Amino acid sequence: MLYIHHTATVKGTAGQRFSFAPLPSVERTGEAFGQLYESKYRGKKIGIIKRDGENWEPGVVAFKNYIASHGGGKVVAEKAVAQNKGNYTDEVLAMKSGGAEVVWIWENALDATPIVKQIRAQAYNPNMMLFPFNLTAQTLDNDAFNPPLDGVAMYTAYSYKDYGGPFASYADDMKLFEAQYAKYRPNVDLSGVSGDLLFLNWSAQKSLYAQFLECGKDCTRNKFVDVLESYKKRPTSSACPVDFTGGDHRSGGEDLVFMQTYRDPRGKAGWRNTKMCVGRS
Repeated sequence: MLYIHHTATVKGTAGQRFSFAPLPSVERTGEAFGQLYESKYRGKKIGIIKRDGENWEPGVVAFKNYIASHGGGKVVAEKAVAQNKGNYTDEVLAMKSGGAEVVWIWENALDATPIVKQIRAQAYNPNMMLFPFNLTAQTLDNDAFNPPLDGVAMYTAYSYKDYGGPFASYADDMKLFEAQYAKYRPNVDLSGVSGDLLFLNWSAQKSLYAQFLECGKDCTRNKFVDVLESYKKRPTSSACPVDFTGGDHRSGGEDLVFMQTYRDPRGKAGWRNTKMCVGRS
């Protein structure tokens, strides 16, 4: 069965004949957080609050391997948490007492948001790296700043009707996305907490659409596999390049986007790109 999957670990997905990954792996994403750390906070003490799970741990291993190989900082505290734990007092105190100057929150948006909130409540203001979603930024509001939060994502940032600066290179996609929602789902608030989720999904579907166009009207499963195996291009302006031509022709994503929180034109806390499509280094 032809399967195009989301971010996953290399273990369990490598060597699958009809399984394709256009997005970076969990390991590559963890490594990219290491690149972000080295580019902004090299030498600062690191604390890690991570999801306790076998599908999450490979990203932590990749992060630590990267900073170790680049002579970076020291991990002074590391705590694993269960999904939806809710109370993170012990983990926050471990980061604070360990002297962590940068805290990496390796968790989903729903759980990362209260972690940041509870860190701020302890009068503790380290730099923090996490997955960048508007749900987190808008929920935290002022707590998303002082200092700003840093993010790493396999998608580009979205800010409603903000077409300049870091959004200019794919403003055409943003405008088309907003026009289509205005026509087909006019009651959706694209400036709210779900706007970026809708945009990243729309952008991914547009990328897949571009690949199906290459396959043509008589597309079959095997013909589409041929398209993917030779695919090396940027499918749309709001996506990073996809390259399936290397290795086993099953992994097409290596690039990730660095982001930081900012005040959008409507005064809401949001995210904007600071580095686009960062590859391995």
